[in-house]
Amino acid sequence: MENDKRECKRCKGTTNIHSPGFTSVEGKVYPDTDTPCRYCQNGYYPPIDLNALVGIIMATKGKNKGKLRATMTSALGSYDIAASRAYYVWRLARFHGGKDMTMPVMADMGVRNDPFKKELDLLADAVAKATFGTDLAAALRWKGLLG
Repeated sequence: MENDKRECKRCKGTTNIHSPGFTSVEGKVYPDTDTPCRYCQNGYYPPIDLNALVGIIMATKGKNKGKLRATMTSALGSYDIAASRAYYVWRLARFHGGKDMTMPVMADMGVRNDPFKKELDLLADAVAKATFGTDLAAALRWKGLLG
């Protein structure tokens, strides 16, 4: 994984989200607003901490100890970069490996502004191959629908 932090895709490194003002149909005027970006850390995302991420997605107790977790709570809405990344990798690995065959639509929501998303996709594929022996189970299942 790369060692450099990258600029947030939402605030573009400014730490603020600018929303232009407008006038409603009823004639009410809404001014421009600037709100702090809650998705990043001072305009940037830190590099992926592979050890921490793997530690989050692996089970530490029970019959699955040392294997990919059987369940995991979504990090959607928490603004926790590490938790969002871990959930995304976990969910996509299970999907690509054939364990969860429903489309992982919501998994993308937590990392949509993350400039390291391509690396997270590659990591999810690697986890699927290591855990389930394949990263193509979902593609085979959904190929008719997706073309």
